[in-house]
Amino acid sequence: MLGTPCSKWAKSWGFVFVATRLSTEAERQEAEKRSLCCCEYIGHDKQPFHILGCCCNCEDFDLVCTRLITCKRIESRNVDGMLIAFQDRLRLPWRGGAKRISPAALGPALIVPLMMGLAALNAKTAIVLMLALIGFVSWGLQLAERIATRTTFFLSWIVFSIIYMVVIFECEVPLLELLPEENYILLLLSFGALYSLYRTKQLAPLNLVTAQYGTTPKDELPGITEASSGEEQAEQQAQDTVLGIEDDDENDPGISSECAGLIQHAQPNICDICRKVTPRRAYHCAVCGSCVKRRSHHSYWLNCCIGERNYRWYLVALALSECALLLGANLTLTAVCHPFLVVRLLGIPLLLPDDCSEVFEDFELGISFIVAAYAMLISGYITCVLVRQLYLWYRGTTLHEFKRAPASNGGNRNRVWSNWRAILK
Repeated sequence: MLGTPCSKWAKSWGFVFVATRLSTEAERQEAEKRSLCCCEYIGHDKQPFHILGCCCNCEDFDLVCTRLITCKRIESRNVDGMLIAFQDRLRLPWRGGAKRISPAALGPALIVPLMMGLAALNAKTAIVLMLALIGFVSWGLQLAERIATRTTFFLSWIVFSIIYMVVIFECEVPLLELLPEENYILLLLSFGALYSLYRTKQLAPLNLVTAQYGTTPKDELPGITEASSGEEQAEQQAQDTVLGIEDDDENDPGISSECAGLIQHAQPNICDICRKVTPRRAYHCAVCGSCVKRRSHHSYWLNCCIGERNYRWYLVALALSECALLLGANLTLTAVCHPFLVVRLLGIPLLLPDDCSEVFEDFELGISFIVAAYAMLISGYITCVLVRQLYLWYRGTTLHEFKRAPASNGGNRNRVWSNWRAILK
C-alpha cells in the first residue's frame, strides 16, 4: 500500500521529465534552423551542411570515382547513394536555410532555352527540334500516365516557357512595330491566364475526399449490401441521364419512379482502393492517392487533379491561354516578317505575316520567330484539349466517365441546358 503513491509520484515525474526533454529537443532543433544562414541546411544525416560543399564528404561519390578510374565494378547501391546525396545537396539559397530543388523541376530551365537557341540557327534545325520536342513531350506524358507518379517536370516546363517567351517578346521583338493597345491586351490576357492557372492549382486540394465521408471498411458498415446487376445498371443509367440530381429529378419526366427511388435510397459509394465512403461521381486518382469529387482527369501540366471545384477555372485558363498565345504569336510574326493588311476593326489594323524567309539571317529575328512558332505549337495543343473539354461539357460528363463508358453518355444530348446549369451553379 505504501508503494502505490510512490510509484504514481515517480511515474508522474517521469512523464514530466520526458515532456521537458522533448520540448527541449524541439526547441534545440528550432534554434538550429533559426541559426542557419541562407546557404546552410540540415542534410538527410541530420547534420548542418553548406551548399558549396555539394561534392564534399560523399563516400559513395569518392568510391564511384575510384572504381571508375581503376576500372573496377561499380555497385548499384553506391550509385544510388551518390544520386541521393546529390539530390539532397541540390539547394537554392533561402532565408532560414537553403531549400531543396527537385531535379525534375530544374530540367526545363535548361532544356527550353537550349532548344530555342539551337532552333534559331536555321530552318532545318528548327524543324528537327520542334518535331523532337513533340516526340519528347508525348513520350514523357505517356510515361507519367503509365507509372502514375507525381512530377513537377511539366509544371516547371510551363513556368519556364512563360518566362522565356515573355523575356524574348519584351527584349528581342521590335516593339516599335506594335501598337500600345496591342501590347496592353496581350498583357491583360497573359495575367488573366496566369491567375486562372493559379486558381486551378489553388483549388485542387478542395476536390479531394476528406475523412468527413468516413473510412470504415465496407464489411463493417451496418445495413450495406451488395447491389444486384440490375440495380447497378439502373443506377448507372440514372447517373448518366441526370447531371444535377437535386435539381432535375423532380422536373424530369423521363426518369421512372423506380430509378428515382434507387437514387434516393442508393447504397453508399465505397472506394475499393482507399476504402472511403465517397460522394456520387467521385473517383479515385492513383497519382494523388485519394478520391476526387467529380474527377475529370489528372493534369500533369499543373500537377493536380481537375474536378468539381477547379473545373471552371481550368476552362477559363485554357481559353485565356489560347487567346494570349495566338495574339502573341501574331504580333511577333508581323513584327519580324513582312506583314500584309487583312482588315481594319474599329480603327485597329489586323495584320498577318506574309514572307518570313529572312528571319534566320539575324539571331534576334530568328529567336523571335522560334518563340512565335513555339507559342503556336502550344496553342494547337491547348485547342485540342479545350475542344475536347467543351464537348464533354456539352455531353454533361467528364473525361474520366467518358473513358469508362463512352457509349452510355449518348442520352445527354437533349439536356444541354440542364448540364450547363448544373456545372455553372
